[in-house]
Amino acid sequence: MTKIVTEIDWQELWAESEQEGTFFRQSKGVETIHQGKVLDVCNIHRCWTTLRNGLSVEIIEVNFTDDLVWIRDSLDESRFGLSFFLSGKVKIERHGLTDITDESIGKYYSECNCDLKETEYWKAGEKFSRIYLEIEPQQFFQSFEEEDLEQIPIYLHQAVIGGKVQPYYQQGEITQQMWLVLSHILKCPHQGLMKQMYLESKTIELITLYCQQFQKDNVDNYRSPSKNLSDIDKIYQAKEILLNNLENPPSLIELARQVGLNEFKLKCGFRQIFGTSAFKYLHDYKLEKAKQLLALGEMKVEEVASRVGFDSRSYFALAFRKKFGLNPKQYFQHCQKSL
Repeated sequence: MTKIVTEIDWQELWAESEQEGTFFRQSKGVETIHQGKVLDVCNIHRCWTTLRNGLSVEIIEVNFTDDLVWIRDSLDESRFGLSFFLSGKVKIERHGLTDITDESIGKYYSECNCDLKETEYWKAGEKFSRIYLEIEPQQFFQSFEEEDLEQIPIYLHQAVIGGKVQPYYQQGEITQQMWLVLSHILKCPHQGLMKQMYLESKTIELITLYCQQFQKDNVDNYRSPSKNLSDIDKIYQAKEILLNNLENPPSLIELARQVGLNEFKLKCGFRQIFGTSAFKYLHDYKLEKAKQLLALGEMKVEEVASRVGFDSRSYFALAFRKKFGLNPKQYFQHCQKSL
């Protein structure tokens, strides 16, 4: 028999199982363990560890007692993650983003699952296990310079610089190096602080291997820099699309689709023509536009920030000060005194 549960059903079953003593929660320092039986659904062992700012790791094993369809409502917050499948399989449909995908042993995926509804299809009696890394980009990458961030996937880069976050999903094959690091995580020989430090080093190593694989895949898909006139026109067209949509710019994937280029060709061609990435170009243009609006003195700082597409006033102030040496309010006051 196939059971159907919603997110609310799951939360209620989870709470009921804790009350009846079939399911236990234990917290120790930065580690939280959930273990036992969720009534009429599954047996589960889940260990969640918070590492450095913006990084957590989850090790989970689950075995469902019946075939299950799990309907998960859209999330209120953007969640960026890397998921590595160690055993078992599940089929997942991310509505509006992917068809039904098979997620099974030997595969991993990178994702940003914001504002998406998911339907998961589970089979009874099969042990499923995975290691999941959750990343908060603005915290995790905050110490890196802008040029260094060019080496990370664009969906992470956009989140770091305060751009509009788009749902994203990409699947790959776990490499031999990744398997080795995953086995180290599972067999961590330490406890307490040493365990936290050890897991942090290994999860960062996994992220590094993923970024290297992402770059390799893009290079393999890239044939040659755009030289003919039509490709150059498309790159200029992409620039105009960005500048005409300051408040709600498309993702790089969507931008490439709109102008008829593949993502990597657009990325490399844009740098070749304009000397920087598409979203660094947009970022600098937005700040220059903000500077002009502040100098006119007709809008408040928060209105200027919104007009040029910065959702966060604090991030706008930080970026403005980094580029011009004054925060927006100081620049606004300086301009008023000069009038």
